[in-house]
Amino acid sequence: MAITTRQTSLLVQQDWTKLYQTFRNADFQSYDYETLRKSMIDYLRTYYPEDFNDFTESSEYIALIDLIAFLGQSLAFRTDLNARENFLDTAERRDSVLKLARLISYNPKRNIPAAGFLKINSVSTTETITDSNGLNLANLLISWNDSANENWLEQFTAIVNASLVNNQVVGKPGASKTINGILNNEYSVSIVQGTLPVYKFNSVVEGINMAFEAVSATSYNQNYIYERDPTPNNVFNILYKNDNQGNGSVNTGFFLHFKQGELKNLDFSLADSLPNRVASINFDNINNTDVWLYALTSQNTLGSKWTQVPAVSGLNVVYNQETERNLYQVNTRANDQVDLVFGDGAFANVPQGNFRLYYRQSNGLNYKITPDEMQAISFSINYVSRTNRIETLTISASLNYTVTNSSAKESINDIRTKAPQQYYTQNRMITGEDYNTLPFTSFNNILKVKAVNRASSGISRYLDVVDSSGKYSSTNIFAQDGMVYKNNQNTTTSFTYTTINDINKTIFNVAKPMI
Repeated sequence: MAITTRQTSLLVQQDWTKLYQTFRNADFQSYDYETLRKSMIDYLRTYYPEDFNDFTESSEYIALIDLIAFLGQSLAFRTDLNARENFLDTAERRDSVLKLARLISYNPKRNIPAAGFLKINSVSTTETITDSNGLNLANLLISWNDSANENWLEQFTAIVNASLVNNQVVGKPGASKTINGILNNEYSVSIVQGTLPVYKFNSVVEGINMAFEAVSATSYNQNYIYERDPTPNNVFNILYKNDNQGNGSVNTGFFLHFKQGELKNLDFSLADSLPNRVASINFDNINNTDVWLYALTSQNTLGSKWTQVPAVSGLNVVYNQETERNLYQVNTRANDQVDLVFGDGAFANVPQGNFRLYYRQSNGLNYKITPDEMQAISFSINYVSRTNRIETLTISASLNYTVTNSSAKESINDIRTKAPQQYYTQNRMITGEDYNTLPFTSFNNILKVKAVNRASSGISRYLDVVDSSGKYSSTNIFAQDGMVYKNNQNTTTSFTYTTINDINKTIFNVAKPMI
C-alpha cells in the first residue's frame, strides 16, 4: 500500500455508516499495552483486510500501532489513577484522602504527643536564703520528704517561695482546683522577662532518644491540666498536688507538666486583606494539640491572640456565638503539615499584617514511658528574685507512673472509616448510634466504643438517676452543644369574699390546683 493511501486511511475518511460500525465494534475494555496492540491489529484484519495488510514488524505502520498502544496504556493508567483518587474508598495518596475527608467536614487528626507530670525530688538555688535556724540555703540540695533532714519541708518551701512572683507564697497559690479528688495549686515562678516558659530535656524511651519539654501548667476555665499559652510572659507555672495521703505519696508534692516534642515559632506576613485566605505551614510532624497564633505589634512584640475553632465556614454555632472575631481553623495536610484557614469577614475577621505562629513538632510514634526511663531529670531555671537579681533555681524531677497517652497520626484506613461516621452524626450525640460513633471519631487513640441503652424503673424522674443494682450509678455526662432554659410564668387570679368559707373554697379549689 502506498504511503498516501495509508495516511488517508488513518484519517478514517469513510462514510458515516462505516465510522459508526467502527466505534460500535471497538474494544473499549483494553487498557494494557499488549491488549491494546492486539485489539487494534485484530480489528484492522477483521474490518479492513484489503486496505491494511502490511503487518510485518519492521513496517512503519506497526510502529504507529505500537506508539498508539503505548499512549493508550499511559492514558488509561493516568485516567484510572485520577478516578480512584477522587473517591474516599479507593484513594491511596494521603493528600487525596485528607482533602476528600474535609469535603464532608472531617479534619483528620495529627499525632498526639505523650504528656504527664514529673515530681520534683530536690531543689537548690544560688540565692542567699536562711531558714529559721539561720542556716544559709544557697547552693544546698534540699530533697522532698528527706528522712535525714527534720527541717526539709521548711527549707524546701523557702527555696520555692524565693522563686515565685511577689504576690504568691506556698499556701497562697495563684489558682487552685480539685481534679479527680486531688488538689492542684498553681504557683508561678518569676522567670526572666522575654523567656519562653519551656525547658527542654531528653530521655531514652523504648530505646529511642526523644526530646521533651517541661511546660507551664494551668487548669484555668477547665477541669483538667493543660499547657498555658507559650508566650514570653515572665511566669512559669508549677503545680502542688495533695491527695491527703501524706508527703510520701506519689501524688503529693510539687510537679512539672511535660510534653514530648519541640516548641518552635514562625513569623509570617499577610500584606493584602483577602477573604478565605489560607496560610500553609510547611513543617512536618506538627502535633494535633499545640498550635497558637498571635498578631504582632508594630514593635514586633506579641499582640492579640487569635482563637482556633473547628471551622470558619458555614453556619457554625461554635464560632457564630463568639464575641471574639479573630478566628482561624487548622487543616491537616500530608506528613502532619497544616494550613491556617481564615474567615471571609462575615463571622470572622480577615487577617492582615504580621503574625507569629507557635507550634510543637512531635515524633508521631506510639510508645509508653515507664518511670525508670525518666529519673533525676535536671532543670536550671533563671528567675528574678524579690531583690530584682537574677538567680538560678535547679530542679531534679522524676516520673512516678507510666505514661501511655501518645498516638500516631490517623492512618488512611482510619480516616476512611471515621469520616463518613462523623458526618452521619452531624457532630451531635442524639441517637444511640451517635453515642457509639462520635467519641470513636473524635479521638485517634480509641479502639472501640460501646454505649449501653438502659432504663431504671420505679424511680422518680425528678430525682438523680440511680440504677437499682448500683452498677451504673455515678455517671458523668459530658456535652458541648446543650442549652438549659428557664421559663418564668406567673399566674394570677382575683376573687371576692364575704365569709371565711369563701376564702377556704378559693384556696382549696383555685389556688391549690394552680400550685
